[in-house]
Amino acid sequence: MSASIQDAKVPKFVNFVIGGMSGVIAQIATHPLDVLKIRMQVSRDTFRDAALRTLGTSGICGFYAGLSAALLRQLTYTTSRLGIYTTLLDIGEQHFGYLNYVSMISLGMMAGVMGSFVGTPTDLVLIRMVADVNLPPEKRRNYRNAVSGIFNIWKADGFFGLWRGAMPTMSRAAIVNGAQLGTYTRAKMLLRDTGYVQNDIPLQIAAAMMSSIITCFASIPVDVAKTRIQNWRQPMKPPGVTAMIVNIAKTEGIMSLWRGFLPYYSRAAPNTVITMVCVDQLHRMYSKFFPVL
Repeated sequence: MSASIQDAKVPKFVNFVIGGMSGVIAQIATHPLDVLKIRMQVSRDTFRDAALRTLGTSGICGFYAGLSAALLRQLTYTTSRLGIYTTLLDIGEQHFGYLNYVSMISLGMMAGVMGSFVGTPTDLVLIRMVADVNLPPEKRRNYRNAVSGIFNIWKADGFFGLWRGAMPTMSRAAIVNGAQLGTYTRAKMLLRDTGYVQNDIPLQIAAAMMSSIITCFASIPVDVAKTRIQNWRQPMKPPGVTAMIVNIAKTEGIMSLWRGFLPYYSRAAPNTVITMVCVDQLHRMYSKFFPVL
């Protein structure tokens, strides 16, 4: 029996609480790599250049730029996507038993799209807070924190300005969550059924590592385009995600679409491991300490 079916009696709201807690823990551990990934994507810096620029301009604290926005993003986006996915997976397995791989990917994509729509304003603030260091001092936005950033964007661009880049964000989320959540669930089943890994935490870690490889390769071109759109500074309206991808490939070379892959994967792999292990373990702890009578 899968972990989802075992946890099927966990109240639905607990799925959302567990998702948010797991995302926050993972973000704190991997935020410096998120900072380097964003700064590489809005410039031509290498991993080394981005790290040295960050260290030189802001010191060690620079690697935690935008942390307030990143944590708020986890409390909106990750809470929603993991809560929705776990809830949908529970319902599906209760009614249909084992779901096939396509169904798992579809549920992951649905959860990602809905969660990313909720989290787009905080994602926008995160991109701008982290990318500020690449701008001349007179052009920097200098948001004090996530909340002030949201109000500044609202004041300058209107309420709907908070959803700039929503389409590429949702497109990326569909790819990321379909690959990450669907592959993670399927990998756990395969590893357990084939007998290669049986122990609880090693099984979760192995499945998370497998899903992170597929997720990173498939999603980083859209992530690069999303970052460029959300950090757009020119007077004209930014292009759509497809046009941005084509433009980057034409002007900078197709491999530029995978710029920042090292910090992206270096963050995604431990982030996926920490998030998914926390989700499974927190579900287990809840079931242990709050059994359904």
